[in-house]
Amino acid sequence: MFSLGTNHIFTDTFAKHFANWKINLPEEDLKNRNNGYIQNAGWLIQYCFGKDENGEYLDYYAAHRMTGDSHVRIHVDGKEESLPALSSMYPISDDPIEAKKLKDEHDEHNRKVVEMLNEKGFNKFTINMFLSAGMDEKKK
Repeated sequence: MFSLGTNHIFTDTFAKHFANWKINLPEEDLKNRNNGYIQNAGWLIQYCFGKDENGEYLDYYAAHRMTGDSHVRIHVDGKEESLPALSSMYPISDDPIEAKKLKDEHDEHNRKVVEMLNEKGFNKFTINMFLSAGMDEKKK
């Protein structure tokens, strides 16, 4: 069984990020440590529970068309850790060789993030996430 104190840390920390939209973790998922997602107020928030050498944690990936994506781990002690998220923007260059290098680096970063998200079971994508990950491009 998980401690109520842990539930309080996860609930409060998560809720403060989404207070403007009154979005909270579903109590039943929190109680049973069920992974899931929330679609509300333009947000797609996917979350999962896990455990590592530091104890229990809650990971969530939040996407909204009006903001950049965020990928966060909330540790059992309340510490928050930013995890890699999809990037929709990258620097450009007038030099075609440098421009291709920058685009390739951006695409590689996003491919790795998509792999990480899929490994967690975060397989729901908004159109912005889909485009940022280059999923619309034909494979050569």
